Amino acid sequence: MTPFMTRVAEFVGTPADEVPQLAERRSTLPETRISRRVATGTGADRHVALRSLAEQYVCEANAVLGADHDHLDLVDEPLPNELAFTVTFRDHGARCSTTFADGRAFGRLVGDLFDEEEARELEGPDALPDLLVQLMEAGMEATPTTSA
Repeated sequence: MTPFMTRVAEFVGTPADEVPQLAERRSTLPETRISRRVATGTGADRHVALRSLAEQYVCEANAVLGADHDHLDLVDEPLPNELAFTVTFRDHGARCSTTFADGRAFGRLVGDLFDEEEARELEGPDALPDLLVQLMEAGMEATPTTSA
């Protein structure tokens, strides 16, 4: 079980004897930074790396959530001049996008968990687990579970 899977298992209340021990970790908001224009190659590389890691984490979380809980969803958006994907849990979602114009790329994170006026993006791939846990927490708080 990966550290992220352990974190999800603890989040959904898996009995302690079934979860590997990890250092105590509290839920935190994902680290973000103010979005800045970067070279197209740099922006594309960052987005693809983030998207690939998001798929891995969503699969890991859903494996732990099993049939007893709702699952995270990941949807790609094929748009001209933009790479984008959205991760959702119940009624909450986060959209990560990178737009391309004039030889520059611009990353942006949008979702109901963020109310910043200035465009922001995840600080890096290490912020992704916090983002996914925040989505699950928001979804669990807002909507009762569908499991019996």
